[in-house]
Amino acid sequence: MMNNNTLILVDGFSYLYRAFHAVSSLSNSQGMPTGAIYGMGNMLQSLLDDYQPMYAAVVFDVRGKKFRHELYPEYKANRSPTPEALVAQIPLTYEVVQAMGFPLLMKSGVEADDVIGTLAKQAEAAGMHTFIFSSDKDFAQLVNPSITLINSMKNTRLDIQGVQKKFGIPPQLIVDYLSLIGDKADNVPGVKTVGPSTAVKWLKTYGSLDAVVAKATQIQGRVGEKLREALPHLPLTRQLLTIKCDVPLSHSPLQLKLKPYDVNKLRQLSTLLEFKSWLVEIPPA
Repeated sequence: MMNNNTLILVDGFSYLYRAFHAVSSLSNSQGMPTGAIYGMGNMLQSLLDDYQPMYAAVVFDVRGKKFRHELYPEYKANRSPTPEALVAQIPLTYEVVQAMGFPLLMKSGVEADDVIGTLAKQAEAAGMHTFIFSSDKDFAQLVNPSITLINSMKNTRLDIQGVQKKFGIPPQLIVDYLSLIGDKADNVPGVKTVGPSTAVKWLKTYGSLDAVVAKATQIQGRVGEKLREALPHLPLTRQLLTIKCDVPLSHSPLQLKLKPYDVNKLRQLSTLLEFKSWLVEIPPA
């Protein structure tokens, strides 16, 4: 059980996409796809059962362009459109999340990562510990004594030692590491031909991305040539991959108290979605 000094932040679309692919064939008798909602609700319920948080929020991206698109129009341009069967489930997912008592947060112009990063840093300043639930490796850059990253789908927990073990470098070098290897999922270029092992080797040898850049003329071979070719775009790459932690928000961590179930709303939604197991498990009003 969590104490009152703990904040749980859930990366909403990380959970929802996982749920969609895990239970993609489920639908109700009207043909409405429901698998993502069902999986999301079950994962959130497991989180409640396991952690019993007092402060929590589920954070979703708002559709549309973000500030990173203004910096780099090709940002995430390689991504396929969200499947229509998933898009159709998003509004009811929001309703289920809120009926389960979770504050639901969205902020236009930035990504869920930035909202989560901002709240985690605010919580740290308030003396709280934050657990971020996501499968997104980018969050490793936030890990410190007050922030832990949990991938509940793989049952992994990354504290400072966990990040060091997984990546070979400490959390404060994660942005530098990602800048060197790039992020194919977000269409952000790094240094061509540089993979994780080379990036870690350079960061261990030189200490930081800035130091690698300063020594670029001394790095020999094809990989050194590719590094020098990448120098003009590396500052932008680092900016794109850095989670913002100063987003103006309408809620502070201490305002994110988990509410009791809205039992009537959950029963209504479970009936509409034809989730018989939920109807059995929902407590009486």
